[in-house]
Amino acid sequence: MQFWPVVLLAGLIAIGFAIWLARDVLGRDRGTKAMQEVAALIFEGAMAFLNRQYRTIAMLAVVAAIIIGLLIGVLAGSPEQGIKTAVGFLVGAFCSGLAGFIGMYIAVQANLRTAAAAQRSLRDAIVVSLRGGAVSGFLVVALSLLGVLGIYTAFGGFNLTGDPATSGPALVPFQIVGFGFGASFVALFAQLGGGIYTKAADVGADLVGKVEAGIPEDDPRNAAVIADLVGDNVGDCAGRGADLFESTAAENIGAMILGVALYVVTNNTAWVFFPLVVRSVGIIASIVGIMAVSVGDVTDPQRKLDQGYWAMTVVAAIGIIGTVMIMLQGNYWFALSGLVGLLTSVAFVYITQYYTAGGWRPVQELARASRTG
Repeated sequence: MQFWPVVLLAGLIAIGFAIWLARDVLGRDRGTKAMQEVAALIFEGAMAFLNRQYRTIAMLAVVAAIIIGLLIGVLAGSPEQGIKTAVGFLVGAFCSGLAGFIGMYIAVQANLRTAAAAQRSLRDAIVVSLRGGAVSGFLVVALSLLGVLGIYTAFGGFNLTGDPATSGPALVPFQIVGFGFGASFVALFAQLGGGIYTKAADVGADLVGKVEAGIPEDDPRNAAVIADLVGDNVGDCAGRGADLFESTAAENIGAMILGVALYVVTNNTAWVFFPLVVRSVGIIASIVGIMAVSVGDVTDPQRKLDQGYWAMTVVAAIGIIGTVMIMLQGNYWFALSGLVGLLTSVAFVYITQYYTAGGWRPVQELARASRTG
């Protein structure tokens, strides 16, 4: 049974859903003229920074790909292996940068529309901000899945002739490691560049604006405030998007490599494709979770987000169990490990709320302690 169509379909669905979310966000009210003027300054600064940063990253990525390709070609005694690793590196770097760039673009646009939506209702503000952020999330997973599947296909992963130990499914997962390295390369520079920029702007805004000029905090008249907001977008949106892409790609490739050991024994490619199919299930579950947050009125934003978490968790649990039954012949230990992972993720959501939400003891104790210094 072929499982790659599931991965391809899920990736296309994720891209289609991301496009729908982006169109929905971009089509909403942009607020007052004053709001649009500030947003335009942030957008201009973010695009200028990102264009400059990505030009530098692109040049460094090409140099790194050449060096890596030459080293692997010489050390492995196979020029073909070196070329494949270099190509995978560049494809991974491109996909990582693309996911971060588009995510940042939508985030900057969603900032303005969320502020405008907050003037109407809390529900509208939650929906716009969540959908704006979800664009980046779905693109990260989709580009990771489609990128890995595309490289796997191009490198001969579907060549099943001969002994399983020397066939495509056994060899290609090791050859696409460069894809993950390329994604990590972009994520490293994106996180460092955006983080340093935003912190420098933040400190400058506080020192010059509040201390020297006496301008209120986050006043748009202070140019450093605009720079700080630019840094928040390029660091926390573009940088975080590239970082998540790197993590997703590394997890996919690493799990595929682990599946190779079982494929060689069983001659069943399901072990290699299982991590990609499970990731595809996560896409469908995430769509359900996003739409669950959009239903009904909102009085407590966190409770509404929790509703989406649980909807996603239930769908993902059903999908993981079904995937194990179909692909792994009912090896339920794999399903159990997946369920433990889901429950652990939900647990961290509530643990974080306990230590950061105002309704719980840790934050209340901190507030009481701050009265006396």
